[in-house]
Amino acid sequence: MNMNLRKTIRRCLLAPLLAACAGLHAATPLEQMHAALTEWVGAQNGVPASQVLPAPLDSRIQVQPCAGGLSFDYPFVNHENVRVRCLKPSWQLFVKVGFATAAKPEAAPQTAKPAPQTPDFRQVVVAAINMSAGQTLQRDSLKLEYMDAEKVSRANYLEKEGLEGQELMRALRAGEPIRVSDLRQATLVKRGDMVLMTVGTSKTFEISVKAEAMQDGKMGEQIKLRNTESGRTLAGIVTGKGTVKGL
Repeated sequence: MNMNLRKTIRRCLLAPLLAACAGLHAATPLEQMHAALTEWVGAQNGVPASQVLPAPLDSRIQVQPCAGGLSFDYPFVNHENVRVRCLKPSWQLFVKVGFATAAKPEAAPQTAKPAPQTPDFRQVVVAAINMSAGQTLQRDSLKLEYMDAEKVSRANYLEKEGLEGQELMRALRAGEPIRVSDLRQATLVKRGDMVLMTVGTSKTFEISVKAEAMQDGKMGEQIKLRNTESGRTLAGIVTGKGTVKGL
């Protein structure tokens, strides 16, 4: 086979391939720049390059081929613009970029929670000072303070009246609520004590005499007493520590 025939056959075999290659689209300098730009921005922000959206350039700007390789940086603090620089030939452009936002699934409706209720408060009797077991309550050792109504029960005292003269069965710290189980009637008068017995009323006439207690007595209890001067036996109601109201 001569040389001319071989060249003719070779051209015939390569003709379809050359025609196909001629139909392929070569990337433009702008497309090359966009591809490199989206890869760089995506890597900087941790997102896929497909979500980076470069803004269109002004139609008057023509991107030149870059033989020396493209470089990118953020020239401004807000990172809304990227500077594109080419070393050979030397040129630079500023391209504004954005990001595609994936559609978020519609959130399921939430049931409205009821507004928190403001707690009610009630006054309860608390210790005004630190007190020890066996101590007798006085007016200045008690006070009223507010407490969450849900925590108030029948075990709490709501009024100070009637608590004076009672005896603590356990130690209490200042501010601690006083419970029914914390108190017992105190022995205000002991047998053999000299007490002050008052007879009469302040509206008419009132006299006070010393008498010897012949019995122990708690608040409100009736006890027997003896007049040490006359030796007579008397009766009276305990009204406080060492005091009796004569009958």
